[in-house]
Amino acid sequence: MAATLIVVLRHGKREDSANPGWLQTARYPWDTPLVAGDRDAYISEAATQLQKHGVAGFDAVYVSPFLRTAERLLLALGQRDVPVLVHKALSEVHDPGLLFRARAPSLAQRARLWLWRSTYNRHSRPQRQCFARKARVLPGSWPTVPESEREAGKRYRAVIMQLAALHPGQQVLFVSHGNSVQVAHEALRCPGRVQQVAFCGYVAGRSQAPPPEGGPAAGWAAFEGLCRHGVDTLQSEPGEGYG
Repeated sequence: MAATLIVVLRHGKREDSANPGWLQTARYPWDTPLVAGDRDAYISEAATQLQKHGVAGFDAVYVSPFLRTAERLLLALGQRDVPVLVHKALSEVHDPGLLFRARAPSLAQRARLWLWRSTYNRHSRPQRQCFARKARVLPGSWPTVPESEREAGKRYRAVIMQLAALHPGQQVLFVSHGNSVQVAHEALRCPGRVQQVAFCGYVAGRSQAPPPEGGPAAGWAAFEGLCRHGVDTLQSEPGEGYG
């Protein structure tokens, strides 16, 4: 059987990182789009690095429900007909400081988040229709609020391996958030401790055997680190290949 390959990639540059004022007028300020002028630069570089390490195409792509994780990605990778699946468990860490820029969300903020979630299938339709195959929202529960980074890490570790097990011998891309890349880096036993994940930074791993039974821990143990890009660590330079 061919090797199973997974790539866990952070989204591109956010609009609010270059234009903080965007948050003041946004209906859903936690669902930030990409910066228009910098989209291609970050995504194209990630695509170039993947191709350099022999990752030429994907059989399936799983994305976080957040808008910035899907925009323009497959176009830069030169893939238009790959299945794109939205999975709620790949969402951003549901910490109030990240979602609301506050220690505790107000009643109005909670209500707005509830509205965004409850109408997600409808208001996300235009974005999901941009792909050759309309991106499909998978059934599942949203993360709870508040959620710690540790709790989110467990969530990422579990869902990535659960989904990878559905694709033995295939190449699968997960587009999520910075914490998911850090979790995958540690789970793949890559050298160095992650300090920062750049926009469109990623880590890739491969397994020569189907993921074994025994849950996420056993699944991750079957994979080895292949390459990474845009991941700053204490002991190594970003963008290096290994394994």
